[in-house]
Amino acid sequence: MKELLNTQKTAFIASIDENNMPQASYAPYVIIEDKIYIYISKVAEHYKNLENNKHASLMIIEDETNSKILFARKRISFKGEATKLSDVDSQVKEKFEEIHTKNMMDVLYTMDFDFFEIKISEGRLVEGFGKAYKLTYNNNDWEKEHIVIDKAHK
Repeated sequence: MKELLNTQKTAFIASIDENNMPQASYAPYVIIEDKIYIYISKVAEHYKNLENNKHASLMIIEDETNSKILFARKRISFKGEATKLSDVDSQVKEKFEEIHTKNMMDVLYTMDFDFFEIKISEGRLVEGFGKAYKLTYNNNDWEKEHIVIDKAHK
């Protein structure tokens, strides 16, 4: 899980538009404890969606070129609630600058971007066929619980 989070720098975002329709997009992210932070432009469709409907789902997925079986790519999905931040903790900015470079962030800071915090309520990790786990955050760490499907009840 940590390897995937450390190697992938963007997350797919599912949000809901004003017509209650799903909207897929992506954004660079950082994760700190049980919160994901994204820095997005006011022009982006998901910006307005997240302002109007705080429910979001994010997926971080293994690069196709690194996957032996495309049907079983390693991935993590999170569900949570998004909040636009008016005051951003220095730890969040520092982590963005570390991962996405200070030069890039300095350019973006001059543009129409805002930070959003997604407080994770639940997660799921898939490491391959038969290797799915429910994720919960307890005592400053992620815990995995193996998900088992009863094959007798197809």
